[in-house]
Amino acid sequence: MGVVTPPTPSPRSPHRWLSALALVLGAIAVVSPSNEEKLGRPSIFRSEGYVGSAACRTCHLGNHKSWYDSYHRTMAQVATPDNVLATFEGETPVFEGTKWKLEHTADEILVTPLAGPTGRPLGPRRRVVMTTGSHHYQIYWTEDQGEGMEQLPFVWHPTEKSWVPRKAMFLIPPEPGWGDETGRWSKTCIRCHATNGTAHATPEGATQVAEFGISCETCHGPGEGHVAFHEDEERSTSFEPGSADPTITNPARMPHERSSEVCGQCHGINPVPYYEAEAWRREGFSYRPGDVLSETRHLLRGTVAANGETMRAYLSRNPGTLPGYFWDDGEVRVSGRETNGLVDSPCFQRGEMSCLSCHEMHQSDERSREMWADDQLEIGMEGPEACLQCHDDYRDEEVLTAHTHHTATSSGSDCMNCHMPHTTYGLTKLIRSHTITSPDARGSFETQKPLACNLCHLDRSLGWAADHLSEWYEHERPELPQDEEDTAAVVLWALRGNAGLRAVAAWVLGWDPARDVSGTGWMPYLYSTLLMDPYDAVRWIALQSQRRDPRFANLRLDFNTHIEEQRNIVREKVLSRWLREGLQATAEQRTAVLVTRDGKLDQTLFRSIYDQRDRTPVALCE
Repeated sequence: MGVVTPPTPSPRSPHRWLSALALVLGAIAVVSPSNEEKLGRPSIFRSEGYVGSAACRTCHLGNHKSWYDSYHRTMAQVATPDNVLATFEGETPVFEGTKWKLEHTADEILVTPLAGPTGRPLGPRRRVVMTTGSHHYQIYWTEDQGEGMEQLPFVWHPTEKSWVPRKAMFLIPPEPGWGDETGRWSKTCIRCHATNGTAHATPEGATQVAEFGISCETCHGPGEGHVAFHEDEERSTSFEPGSADPTITNPARMPHERSSEVCGQCHGINPVPYYEAEAWRREGFSYRPGDVLSETRHLLRGTVAANGETMRAYLSRNPGTLPGYFWDDGEVRVSGRETNGLVDSPCFQRGEMSCLSCHEMHQSDERSREMWADDQLEIGMEGPEACLQCHDDYRDEEVLTAHTHHTATSSGSDCMNCHMPHTTYGLTKLIRSHTITSPDARGSFETQKPLACNLCHLDRSLGWAADHLSEWYEHERPELPQDEEDTAAVVLWALRGNAGLRAVAAWVLGWDPARDVSGTGWMPYLYSTLLMDPYDAVRWIALQSQRRDPRFANLRLDFNTHIEEQRNIVREKVLSRWLREGLQATAEQRTAVLVTRDGKLDQTLFRSIYDQRDRTPVALCE
């Protein structure tokens, strides 16, 4: 990997004592496995050249600060009163018959399970020892009592400023047995929420990490050789300024394949085959930034045929895997797996596109840190500029509009809306697909993956979109069933689609570009239907979209209560209102959106579509 063997530090180095201090401070956090029982959480143990992010701060203060302010750092943290987002006082709501007493001291976070009706303790008081997340919501882990750490059944939602059932934040079937997270950390989360994690590092099964969260060394590799090299003044000045530093990995200097694989070690679907599982549990992953990822990891592709022998064997042992990650055409459909999308894109395969073409790991502009940290995009990369940096011809307005058939400043001329549409789900929202494609009506119909055109034109059918693609781009016009010709695609997703499609419908009904293009007066019946969906996540997303209407800005549903209580609120506050006030649709929209001439819902068509609902259980692996 090009790391220089650490020399003896030179006493002449002006930073020697600072670097040494950082290494000592890092060493203080190293906890022997014998203390694991007291910790009740993963211990920090540094070996294999890992020194911790504190050692980087000495010389790379600016980069260290931007990393520290990023959500990568807070992917996992030791729980302290300073970094938990929730106020651990009082009690949580009652959920499924249980509530939790919340306490904290100057040093510890404490919870006690209580019977909902009586407040009788159901178990001993436990310490909250670790958190994961901080951006969208924060999850809390209680101490290991022999079977691994256990997650509280609630997460803290900072936007709502409330406790929400953890199960409501994931698209999983609303059935008993789904969502049990005991032991999940050592089985799955440690792979990407910590630096150099080892699930069972000792014969006793102690879990160890080099550092909590995604730290400097996750992307740049172990830093021990780098620190030692630069403490040796004579050696550290032996290569020209601006040239590649031989002692550390810099993804920005790598070929685009290797650079993207640094992200892909976490942002890819990389199952561990059963015959490699025990080695992984005991030794962790051997991949280091700059290595060829495929030599030690196995990227799962979206169809059986696209996989090599190892992953085909994995799929034969785990036959239900693909639908949790991919659309039927093999495109990845869940967030956090963007590398899977990137590697199937022509800009990566035939060009030099990498994650760093649009994203930056250290902020380089004057935006607020919060704005930058949201997606860590370079400035301007949230729109057409991301594509125009390579496809420069389309800066010419005539060339652009001739290609898009939309006005230059409209959402239809934003390259991403057509070529990176919002078809990826995660964290109760949609994000852009990271597989760069072109709209394909036939493919959309055959795989039931939403077509980009219909994500903006919510009041139009798939057949309408197919007509325009045929006229503008000479696509072969597919034969479609009558309902696909006549009925708006979003109506079909919301009424008869499976839970994954209903989540898409719930989100896109609140997306401003779609609302601007399609109008909103005809939408209330879809909102009320989605707000009563059996899947918590679908109801949650629909609630956020419904609040886009100023009349419902303060609408709340308590997801800790029984679903029928929530449905009664929807009937009282949403359903009754649109039944009383009516629906609004233009003459051109009415047939597609099921609105009659007098502003009422076409109940016959509504029922016929709703009765076809796909109730196949859906569990998306975000």
